[in-house]
Amino acid sequence: MKLRTQVLSQEEVELVHKRTLELLEHVGVCIKSERALKVLAESGAEVDFNTQIVKISETLLWKCLNTAPKSYVLGARNPKFDFPMPATKVGHILDGITTGIIDIETGERRPSTKEDVFQTGRVFQQMDMGAVAWSGCSALDMPPETHSLHEFAAILQGTSKHIQFELRHGGESKYAIEILKAVLGSEEEVINRKIASVLYCPISPLTHDDSMLDAYLELAEYDVPVNIYPCPIVGLTSPASLFSTVCLINAEVLSGLVIYQLVKPGLPLMYGSCSGTADPRTGDYVDKEESVLISMASREMAKFYHLPSVLSGGGSSETVPQYMIEPELIDGIGTMDDGMTTDLAGLVMQNEFCNRNIRIAQGIRVDEETDLIADIIKQGPGGGFLGSKSTRKMFRDNSEIYISKHFPDCFRHTANEHADMRLHAIEIVKSILDGPVEDELPQSVQLRIDEICKNADRALGKKA
Repeated sequence: MKLRTQVLSQEEVELVHKRTLELLEHVGVCIKSERALKVLAESGAEVDFNTQIVKISETLLWKCLNTAPKSYVLGARNPKFDFPMPATKVGHILDGITTGIIDIETGERRPSTKEDVFQTGRVFQQMDMGAVAWSGCSALDMPPETHSLHEFAAILQGTSKHIQFELRHGGESKYAIEILKAVLGSEEEVINRKIASVLYCPISPLTHDDSMLDAYLELAEYDVPVNIYPCPIVGLTSPASLFSTVCLINAEVLSGLVIYQLVKPGLPLMYGSCSGTADPRTGDYVDKEESVLISMASREMAKFYHLPSVLSGGGSSETVPQYMIEPELIDGIGTMDDGMTTDLAGLVMQNEFCNRNIRIAQGIRVDEETDLIADIIKQGPGGGFLGSKSTRKMFRDNSEIYISKHFPDCFRHTANEHADMRLHAIEIVKSILDGPVEDELPQSVQLRIDEICKNADRALGKKA
């Protein structure tokens, strides 16, 4: 049977919902978008336009939950990478917008560039656990007003998997759609294929800023899916309580859901959760054990509302329980320094650890194929099984005996295991980057994307 776990009982899930309603109905959320405030007021929410505080009733919440789709497909430039939501298996998201990268040649950290975003996409393309590509790193060599567009363009050219991107303000939205149209050919295909989604982060506690929200409301017309992804820091922007932080995340996700569903009923949404714990000495963000537990509780709340889920974390031994709660997507592979530095060799290693975690979560299979008692009877005391037909068969079945694609078992449990794996991973990265670009976009499309980015630079420079 598969391994299963839970962190909240049914009664505790219902208590989170109850506490969330108290926040939404009596405390409210701050929404700084004029467009969103008007839509909420017209829909019956209690809106104070002076303070920008909005109170959302349970009736309005459930109305919007009922229009949020329970299933859809995150498309990909290459349809073989299309990812259904809800998913039949756990997928992983390439982490994003770091400000540095570990140079694959020197091993030193340096500021990241647009070319690094493109190359990160190429490596992610070859990772079998990778389902969704965020930018990986920032294009710091591009204009600050438009670097998000350049990152979107670069990662889209580097991988043919589903893309997740961010925009900083509404002026970028039309250019993002132009890029998608250049790749797919028409607005209809942009709407139908959904090869890209956006990451939307409320500001904890209980605030929705206008710049990112307005940008994504512009994209809603094109049915671009939204990952609503609160990022509270325990003890800093949320209480020093895991339960209360889960309630805060729930309120931020659901208030965001109400906004998006009122603007575009049926818009595909994801229930995201990303949290860290404040270092009590410095106030710095730290990704640690509490993050795993909060993410798992958020997954249970997503299930309560029948929404696809995205959790932070993954790719390490301490995140094994997350796989047992079966989210659709787990974010956070490909970076180090608490998400501030992209590490391509680390991405290859984390891909391996993700595979191992999934194998553990699959548990023990009990069926006719795995019932090999007859083999034991045949061999008897003192026998051996290396030459058995069943052994050959099972060692070719990764769902029974996991065999790594990249790291032979000789790397396990040695004195220098991590260092040896890293050296091997560096060679894998170099071989990928020395090879051809998989699913490379036609040159005419690449030139058109470059032209769109330059047009955005001219139009938005110094205006954002």
